[in-house]
Amino acid sequence: MESLIEPKDHHKASRSRSIARRAAWFAPALPAVMGVMFLCMALAARPTMVDAAPSEASSPSPIASAADPTTVASATDPTPAESPRSLALKLTSGARLVEKADGSLAVVEHWDALSTMEGGVSGLALEESAGLDKLGITVLEPAPLDLLDGVTGLDLESAARRLALMPGVLWAEVSHPVHACLEPNDPMYPSSQTTLGQWGMRRVGLPQAWDITTGSADVILAVIDTGINADIYDFSGRIVSPYSAITKSSQWPAYEDRHGHGTAVAGVAAARGNDGRGMAGAAWNVGIMPVKISESGESDTTLLSHAVIYAADHGADILNVSFSGGESSQTLTAAVTYALTRGVVVVAAVGNQGGSSVGYPAAIPGVIAVGATDSSDKRWVDPDLASNMGSDLDLVAPGKLIISYSGATPGSFGYYRGTSVASPLVAGTAALMRSVDPTITSQEIIGILTSTADDLGAVGWDMEYGWGLLDAAEAVARATYGEPTTTTTTTTEPSTTTTTTVVTTTTSLSTTTTVGPTTTTTVGPTTTTVSRFADVNENSTPYWREIEFVASLGIVSGSNDGLFHPQSALLRQQFAKVIVIALDYPVSTADVCPFADVQKSVGEELYPDHYVAVAYKQGITNGTTTTPKRFSPYRTLTRAQMITMVARAAGLVDPPLDYKPPFSNFSSVHYPLARAAAWAGLLDGLVGMGSDYDFLAPANRGEICALVYALLR
Repeated sequence: MESLIEPKDHHKASRSRSIARRAAWFAPALPAVMGVMFLCMALAARPTMVDAAPSEASSPSPIASAADPTTVASATDPTPAESPRSLALKLTSGARLVEKADGSLAVVEHWDALSTMEGGVSGLALEESAGLDKLGITVLEPAPLDLLDGVTGLDLESAARRLALMPGVLWAEVSHPVHACLEPNDPMYPSSQTTLGQWGMRRVGLPQAWDITTGSADVILAVIDTGINADIYDFSGRIVSPYSAITKSSQWPAYEDRHGHGTAVAGVAAARGNDGRGMAGAAWNVGIMPVKISESGESDTTLLSHAVIYAADHGADILNVSFSGGESSQTLTAAVTYALTRGVVVVAAVGNQGGSSVGYPAAIPGVIAVGATDSSDKRWVDPDLASNMGSDLDLVAPGKLIISYSGATPGSFGYYRGTSVASPLVAGTAALMRSVDPTITSQEIIGILTSTADDLGAVGWDMEYGWGLLDAAEAVARATYGEPTTTTTTTTEPSTTTTTTVVTTTTSLSTTTTVGPTTTTTVGPTTTTVSRFADVNENSTPYWREIEFVASLGIVSGSNDGLFHPQSALLRQQFAKVIVIALDYPVSTADVCPFADVQKSVGEELYPDHYVAVAYKQGITNGTTTTPKRFSPYRTLTRAQMITMVARAAGLVDPPLDYKPPFSNFSSVHYPLARAAAWAGLLDGLVGMGSDYDFLAPANRGEICALVYALLR
């Protein structure tokens, strides 16, 4: 495999029951591994009234069906009781869940087997699926006591074991209890600290992003959390398709936030700005879809899956999930995949346990996993809590001393800490990106966010900071001025608003794209008369000849402003496509990618997964990890990885035993292939090749063209 050289191994409340629906035949189901989910935020100060924002107790409710705000403030609706744990099933094809004459449930593979089956499992009832049935998920809960017919002391673990032994059941799992990562007893911050204000917004460049857009009402950001305080002025008129996955209701007060976490997260993501009151969120004008999964800061993967499906089906563009759990879940993975395949961007907090692995759902491939930093741009670490690290971490954002609504009353604010408030900064930025370009894909948003991040820690990706700190200004600029149908890479100047690209659409692969103010008469590497790129010329650009030649073949392209950006980096999945195109390997939708972290292309599109699949099939890449099998597609390609893949593509023979290359042994994986490439002359054209050559540095676009040119020769 291509080792990464550097030590980094990336990228309840009672529920309404439908007992009457205990029909004899139920649909087959996909199971859930019910992972413990945690709120990813800790209250750093008890909320204090901020008199700069007038009381909004008399403000009109933003939802027509909501109760009068003054009534809500004194509402006496009882807080729903904690729900029983649930059980999820996965059945084989053709198997069915049936109810026997005695009311017990059993699984049969054909009807005749029912009469000979000895006994079923009593005391369970089918839970309303709320859309999970479309994923093949069956969820069971303990039946109400009045329907149990004398059955007492139901043991769900025992029931799951009995169901799992029945023919036709692949497996059965019981949900795990969930807990909130909240510290309500922290000492109050002194009032003088309120001068910190919204430092996180400034640190990630949101004021510059707001010069481009403050968000479109056509973009919907779903906050999957504890609900929302609908009486807050900053949310008025902006709440779209609210829902409670707990009560399966969209009517107020089903989605009311009795806890405060969801309101605080929504404030960071999308509070209305520039209105002279309250606070400003990342995306001021987007629609907000509160989807409630918790009353008290506790939830589980079944409820979260309900919420994800609901949000995807009701028009959400962006999902923010500030909950985290330590266990994977097939149900949750299926729900998130369902959303991703519909173009929804899913952003999630990595967790606050300070561990070396990212929690779920952030660790699910395709989800943008967000960690937290403090005001010194260091990983957020407190004595009791800290931001998780791990191979699935994508970005970090400010997550300490972050001010937001407390959720208690409309004019109440508090300072918060945790990945819960870092994640909505990224989600809000993604909403701004989709506001300026409604056609931008979730894959392109991920590529832009990771490639424009402000690198922290070790050079390139690392387990503490991922790709680095969110740069909202650059990300929104890239989405605005770049080419939305191509994959973006990092530019060298933070203020640059152009997009660096490689060819990434199937329609442009067969022709040479000519951009810029001039045309080219190139027919080979030595006959260029006028450069096709404004930033490439023979007097000042290393590898200018190779760039012109490789571009003339349609293997690479520049940005839509006539620039090539020869010093910019490339992502691993982009280089996989470049080398597959260069060697003219056939690519089709039949080529199946073996790596779980490579985004699946849609329809007849071939990038990225089918190109990566061909690179793997041809032995050009082995990925970055084997268990699980990962490719780390959004990580910057290093020089060592570039040379390794080109050497494999060339099928080089081993050099003589006494051959010594002009560099020392830098890696047990990469050195042998680099040595073979040097012997074959593939590295002769690389500037600086020798004992001081930094194999760990990112490969730039010029170097890539030089090596591809050498390969084609």
